[in-house]
This record gives sequence, structure tokens and C-alpha cells, in this order.
Amino acid sequence: MFASSTGRQVSIEDQRWNNGAFTKALLDGLGGKADLNRERAVRVIGLASYLANRVKELTEGKQMPVMVAPKTVVEDFPIAAVP
Repeated sequence: MFASSTGRQVSIEDQRWNNGAFTKALLDGLGGKADLNRERAVRVIGLASYLANRVKELTEGKQMPVMVAPKTVVEDFPIAAVP
């Protein structure tokens, strides 16, 4: 599960993005920017890493996304194909 921010933060929006920072980063990440291994696939861990860095960058450190995974999910599996 991905959340746009911690429970003590607000999710920042900006007209330049036409979305919130998290949504902008998520769409960019799923579009290929989170394909960290250049394997034409976005994996869970790669997306989490990309989101953390990009949202922090877009909001100048004011917002940090959160990822929570069940302890039974240990494999870093692909969640999106990159064209």
C-alpha cells in the first residue's frame, strides 16, 4: 500500500503538476521513470524508492510518501510494464 504522506503531513498540490506531488511522481514512475533496472518493468521496490525521492524533491522535503507491505510479501515483483 502506498500513501501520499505520513499521518502528520498534508499532501501538497501545485497547478504546475495538475495533481498533487504524489500523483505526479506516481504517474511518472509508472510511466517508466521508476524502471531503475532498465528492464522495461517497474518493480515495487523501485517504485517505492522513486516515489520517496521524487516527492521529497518536488515538495522540498515537506512531504514523504509511505509504503506498507505485509510481512509475507518479500519478493520485489513487477507491477507495470514500460513501453
